[in-house]
Parts: sequence; C-alpha cells; structure tokens
Amino acid sequence: MLVLSQKSWSTISYDEVNAEICSLAATWRRRNPLGLAGPLVLLPLAEQIPLPPELPDLQSAIGAIAKKSACYVAGAARVQGEGRVGHHVVGFIFDADGNSLLVMPKISPSLIEGFVDGEICSLGTVARFPVARTPMGQIGLLTSEDLLFPHYARSLVWSGAEIILHPTIEANDHLFVSRRNARVARAFENTVYIATASAANGPNGQRRPSMSGVVDWMAKGTEAQGGEGAIFPDVDIEKLRRRRHSIFSVQPLHLRANLFADGYKKLAQKQTAVSPQPRSTNSWVGEAKERLAAAGDFPPPPPGAVDHYDVLLTQNIKKIIQRDSNVDEIRRDNIIEAMKLPARLASNPAVRLVVFGEFFMTGQGGHGYRSPITLQRLAVRYPGPELELLQDFALKHKTYVAGSSFEIDDKLPGHVFNSAFILNDSGDLIHRYRKIQCADVWGSLPDTTPSSVYDRYLDAFGYDFLFPVANTPLGRLATMVCFDQAHPEVARMLTKYGAEVIIHPSSEGHGSGRLGWDLARQTRAFENTAYILSAMPGGIYFNPADVGVPSTQMRGHTKIVNFDGSIQGVADGSGPCILQGNIDLKSLRRARANPLTNLVIWDDPATYVDQYAQSVGLANNLWGPNPLENPYLGFAQLKKVLKSYYQRGIFVAPEGIAVEPAVVHEEKSRATKKLPTSLTDLKKMDGEFIPI
Repeated sequence: MLVLSQKSWSTISYDEVNAEICSLAATWRRRNPLGLAGPLVLLPLAEQIPLPPELPDLQSAIGAIAKKSACYVAGAARVQGEGRVGHHVVGFIFDADGNSLLVMPKISPSLIEGFVDGEICSLGTVARFPVARTPMGQIGLLTSEDLLFPHYARSLVWSGAEIILHPTIEANDHLFVSRRNARVARAFENTVYIATASAANGPNGQRRPSMSGVVDWMAKGTEAQGGEGAIFPDVDIEKLRRRRHSIFSVQPLHLRANLFADGYKKLAQKQTAVSPQPRSTNSWVGEAKERLAAAGDFPPPPPGAVDHYDVLLTQNIKKIIQRDSNVDEIRRDNIIEAMKLPARLASNPAVRLVVFGEFFMTGQGGHGYRSPITLQRLAVRYPGPELELLQDFALKHKTYVAGSSFEIDDKLPGHVFNSAFILNDSGDLIHRYRKIQCADVWGSLPDTTPSSVYDRYLDAFGYDFLFPVANTPLGRLATMVCFDQAHPEVARMLTKYGAEVIIHPSSEGHGSGRLGWDLARQTRAFENTAYILSAMPGGIYFNPADVGVPSTQMRGHTKIVNFDGSIQGVADGSGPCILQGNIDLKSLRRARANPLTNLVIWDDPATYVDQYAQSVGLANNLWGPNPLENPYLGFAQLKKVLKSYYQRGIFVAPEGIAVEPAVVHEEKSRATKKLPTSLTDLKKMDGEFIPI
C-alpha cells in the first residue's frame, strides 16, 4: 500500500523523480501480486533550490508523474508565494490518474534546518486540515515540523485521517531522538498510522539521519535500517478501524475538546497577529524575539529562588481500601508507609521536592463495585488530617511535597475529584489541580472531572483554576495526573500558563501499550521544554490484611524526564523505592530562550481552535444534578460519540459493522432508576465489578 522513498529529490529535475517513482511502483507491484490497493509513494521534503516553481507548475509535473506511474504520489516541496514574493512549503497528494487530492500548506516555520531566507508559512492563520479519501484509507499530511505540534495531528484525525503522511528532512542534532519519539506519540494519541519519509542523503551526497518508517498506536511498525533507497511497510487499515471501534483508550473519542476550545479562544485573543508575515531571516529572528518576550511575561520568582535542586520521587506499595475496611486507618497507614521511603534523604539540603504517586493514600478507587458512594468514602478534604501528616513531613525536612488523592469540595457537594496538590516547605497548601482526562469516561471510575460539571465548575472556580501553576522559589510548578499525560492538550495548557516543572502523580498499568505511554511522556517534556516527574506505584496489596506478596499489576517504572525529552532516571521495576534526580532551571530557561527548540512560542491556538470548538470528543456538562447518577456507565457517552463519528465520516467502521443513519428524533423520557444512597444499597446496584 505504501512505499516510503529515502532518496533526496528536487523540483529542478522531474525526470529523476519520475524514474524513481516508476521504479518504486514496479517493485511494489512485484511484492504485491494479489493486486492490493496502491501503491502510494511518499517522497521526502524536496531540497531547497534558488527559484522554486509556482504551485500550478508543481501540480502539473507531479500529476503527470502519478498518471504515468499509475500510482498515488505524495510529498512536499517549496513553491513561489503569491506575486512571486517569498516561497512556502506545501504538502501534496495525487491519485493514480494525476488528479490533485489535497494541498496542505506548512503551518510552522523552519526550525530543524533553521530559519530560511525568503520562506513564509501559514503561521497565525486559521488552518484547514484536508483529508483525501482513497481506497487505501483516509489520508492527511503534515510536513516536517508540523507533526511536532499535537493540535495539528488531532485536527487531521477529526477531519477523518486514518494515515498521516509526514514528508520531512532531518538533522543529526541533540533533539533528533525526541522528534522521532514525537512521531510515535502522535500515533498513540490519535489511534492513527504515521508514515514518515525523510531523505537519507543530501544533494551533494552527504549522509543524513533517517526517520523514515511507519508506526502505529502501539509504537509498532517498520523503520529504516540505514540508507536504503525505500521502505515497504505493511499498513492494515482494517486493524486500525477495529481498534477505534473498541472505544477503549481512543483519545480522539474522549478528549474534552470543548473545554480546551474555551482556553484556546482566551489565548487567541491575547496572541499578537503575525503581521507582516516574516520573509527574511532577520524578520524571522525579530518575530522570534517578540514571541519569546511574550512567552516569558510571568511574575518574577519569589524571594529565595534557586535554579538547581534535587527531587525525590516515591514509588510505594499501598493497601487498597475494600468495602469493609477501616478507611481512616488504612489511609493513614498508607501515608505513613509512603513517607518512610524518602525520609532518610529528604533532609539533605539539596533535596527541595518530594513527590508521591497517584492513589498513594488509598489505592485505585476501592475494590469491588465502584460508585460515587465508594469514592466518597476514600476522598479527603484539602486541608484535612491526611494533609496534616504531609505538612508535618514538609516542615520537618524543609521540603516541598506533592501528590494526589480523591478529594471532595463543599462547593460541589457529592462529587469526588481526582486531585493533585503541592505543599511548600512551610507546609502551606499552595496548589490544587483536578484531573481533566480520566478513566471516568469508561464508567469504571466514577469520579468527577471538571468537564462533567463544567458550567457549575466555572461558576465556583473560574477557567484559570483548571490549569493552576504555582510560582515558587523552585520554579513555576504544575501538576497533571496519570491519564492526563496521554493527552498533549493538558501539558500544553499548563505550559501556556507558565509551567516549567510538571509533577505527574500516576498509576499506570503494565501491558503491551506501555511503550506508547512512555514515549508520549517523553514527548510531553520535549514539546513543552518542561521537566516531567512521574511518580508511580510499585504494587498493590488488594487485601489490606495480607501484606505478604503484593500484586504486580502496577510495576513501578517511576521516571524523571528532562526538558529535552530524554530520560534522566527510571526505577526499573516494581517494589518500593526512591528515585532521586536533579532540576536545573538555568538549563531549561536557556533552552526556552532558543526559538528553534521552544515549540510553544510557535503554537498559535487561532490556527486550530475551530477544530476543537466543533462537536468532537466528549461534551461538557454530561453529569446531571444527581452526583450519584454516573452518566458514563457502560461506555454510554463514548458509544454516542463513536456513532456520531461514523455518521459524519470522521471514523470509518470496520468491515461487518453496520452504521446507523443519522436521524433527528425527540428524546424519550426515561424511567426513573432508584440510585444507591448507602453502602448497603451497593449490594443491589448494577455497576462495574472490578475483579482481583
């Protein structure tokens, strides 16, 4: 189906391009005797030339090559700007008859190769995200650096993309591996194939690092093994469609898109328009300086600021609270046992921050039937006796303390949030965050996320409380919780609000999808130039009375990720332990001062806000007035979104699955169901049972 060329090409000699494509198409046909759909030959980004062609001339030449070779042809090249002023990069796809299926102008400036004199882009404008519907699947395209901006890939998927083509040219610099990881993260975050073609050679024969290959949402695929001329990957489009149909962990279905859209509108209003469009290297440098100044417009650090300190991440084993457990006793025991792990090192003057993982007080949401009532038993108040234990720890060791727990807030009675907190070294509560992207969407963890009660939440706290950042002597600290990190929108919003160090209490399971999670975590650090501190559980005692051998359902792998996306340290297994690492804010701020590596300054929400503001993902305000009536049981809301996606062509149903036509009807009144009001009632309720 796909052929990825690694051969350098230019728009000076179309004859060479024609010969290459005809040869690759012939090779593909020999390898596919059953006549499968295709091939589509993906070319890398064309080399720079002094005088690029005009767009109609490029289309005419590539269309003729596609028709002659009887195959689809895609790639990217520079073309003349309007009025022959400047030039810009466009991606293209042609069908086997030579027809142009799409043209996608590049949005971001040239960052990998450096600012290019005379080059313009679509920065700061409202982008279209076209998708070509072909017998091989629904195909979109993002050129070079555009794939490093998560919102563009998300927007393409909401336009229908199943495969995102990525023509590029790479450079062997300190961020090459992080850019390669970002390609995998995009596939994981969107349940999509990413197909990259990058030239392994240059116009004068110089060697380049190759990123060519196809990767799927499980971080599996076919990669370049060296400087070979082409790669012939296998793409199973029905496998992708079956995966999306399964609903579970398909982020484009359950992203809280409209919640983010409101924030993007606020940010877009503050964004200075790109006018006039930079065309020279000097004007790009000027634009970069303006953006760097705007991005750094935050209050100065408070007195006593440090720029270099150590952190301790705690990987503990906790007892899980069951139906008949003494909640206060187990919660206290879990906290005390967790605090024992960092106690020996926490008083070291270099250690300024101690981080505990998700659910370190209680375990994963109770055992057996889960309901809002069972979570209410586990939840704590900020402040409260549980935080007092941690406040004493902070005071004793003169260190900041962070972690997460289930939390109740009297401003929204009956609802339980999955919250993160930060205490300063005086024990004061200086930060509180409520998890936005949670397992509540599957119905099995009936906590409340802000989107579920969105209007009431904003009335009580305001929008900015969704993404709090604490300005401290240790830098600008923020938190996100577990599944948040699999959604790039969360970390990006925290960074837009100023975050430098993102504390990430997590509770990740162990399985075949772990590599996608891990590379997404590293990409969160790289694309935001922010440290990520992921503290995770080392195991669980499902029976709090038996503390012999814990379950290894949670297998540790606590991690510290540097701001360039590299791993600083990892706890390489399960069990209780401490991971010590270092935060160097001077190095981070030095990297953010470089406009070629600070991706955040080139992220203009006006480009994609319309995509997030449409009816995609889970709607806000899905939780009704009764906090005990879980609207997500049995994937109910996600099934509605999936059905809508099929009807609108955003997703394509797998073979054998009938799609119901869209109909307009009045909602019938539902019979009132008696809801449980006590733990005794839970024995009679229909709910999700979580087995040992």
